Amino acid sequence: MRYAWETARVKLLIAALVVVAAGLVWIALVGSLAAPTKGTTVRTGSASVVSVPAYHPLRVTPSQTAVQRTADQAMQQSSSLQDVAALETATFPAPATSASFPAIGAADSSSPSMYAMAFTQELLDLDFASSTRNELLAWAGYNNAPFTLVEMPASAQVKVLAASLTASPAVVPTPSQWASFAAAHTVWRTSGLVISVNPAWTQVLSVGWEPVDPLMVIYDVSGTLTVTTPGRAPVVDSFSFGLTLGGASFHPGYGAVAVDYWTVN
Repeated sequence: MRYAWETARVKLLIAALVVVAAGLVWIALVGSLAAPTKGTTVRTGSASVVSVPAYHPLRVTPSQTAVQRTADQAMQQSSSLQDVAALETATFPAPATSASFPAIGAADSSSPSMYAMAFTQELLDLDFASSTRNELLAWAGYNNAPFTLVEMPASAQVKVLAASLTASPAVVPTPSQWASFAAAHTVWRTSGLVISVNPAWTQVLSVGWEPVDPLMVIYDVSGTLTVTTPGRAPVVDSFSFGLTLGGASFHPGYGAVAVDYWTVN
């Protein structure tokens, strides 16, 4: 079954200082494993990983200006109760780190640009034979930052990142694709990463809209992905995507809200 949810990238129409947030990106939710359970040890592939207690990120109360109210109402109206319910019931591996996917360091987690760089490298530098898809999705869950642009239950907020990574076109390979890559000993490596603040995000802040998550920021990320498989010529592609950050759910500092607009050329 396919579900849909909208990610955090906001497109703006500004007229007479009134912001209308529109065009949020759809994500198909694909889930197959247990939902996060605090303090639970789960087996994903060859490694045991342990989830950690939740950290509560900072929240602010924006001034209810005309711009703030208009943008907030537009985003809330774009949401769907049916989609939120689907997101709540979707299942993903419990948030966790592992030897294959360790936690991003505290220094990198305290800087949005450094976190975006570290997150992208760990997300895409993959040795499929020595790691599992479940471990990667568990790591993504650990790096989750709640989706706060519209009101939804906390149980749904913490699943948006994993949902965005398994959407089509998906950043994370499907289970069958991962198995094929593992059997072929395929390796992905990133290089030439470029991280820049999305212009639309800068624009919406400049007219006075304020997020409830003071750490929220949207980046445009691009770079080169080299795919190496023994016995075959390396394949070199360029990639790009949007990365929304915010206050992390399970550790101090930055986390990732969603990945969208994944493109490989």
